[in-house]
Amino acid sequence: MPGIPEEYRALAARLTAAEGQIFPLVMVDPERYQRAVTLIGLLSQYFTERAASLSELAQARVDAVAMARDLASRQALVTSDLDLDVVADAAMSQRFRSLLVLEVRDQADARLEDARRAGLAWVVMSEPDAASLGMSPHHEWIDVHIATRTELVRTITMDLDTGSPSFSITVSGPDGAQPTVMYPDRQEWLRAAESVRETVEAENG
Repeated sequence: MPGIPEEYRALAARLTAAEGQIFPLVMVDPERYQRAVTLIGLLSQYFTERAASLSELAQARVDAVAMARDLASRQALVTSDLDLDVVADAAMSQRFRSLLVLEVRDQADARLEDARRAGLAWVVMSEPDAASLGMSPHHEWIDVHIATRTELVRTITMDLDTGSPSFSITVSGPDGAQPTVMYPDRQEWLRAAESVRETVEAENG
């Protein structure tokens, strides 16, 4: 689930784990898998009808297991060998993805508008949590040029075998993404990022 805000990452991980428990059933117990998928489909409709926001989705989850039992009863689906909490989370995941796209888009638009009003040329859309710096093998920063929506994506990735970092920059503008460029060290990477900013501003000043 791309672009997940920090406050939703634990929930996203739980929902993804639920899907990971359901779908392998197709290989070992196709009949149970089919019942689970049928119930997930029915319960997904419940989440769609009850939740127009992520906060409403969390509230709808409270009654989801009871709703799953009710829906299964109406469809004569056997649930004695199904974990209905897992089924509910897998069904919730589908609505979560749809709402997350809207949430992230709204947050991005609001941040861009705030930056525009403040007279900024660029706005930071995404950056690593300070606590995770040096603790994760991959870090990413995304800056957006207000006027053109050009994205400057900077990454640092650690080689797990050697422990050496690699530095990259990808620029995505109105005409699409340019090829990713790798840099040998942090200083050259930082200079290249600043050069990108200056070029974009000069071309659209």
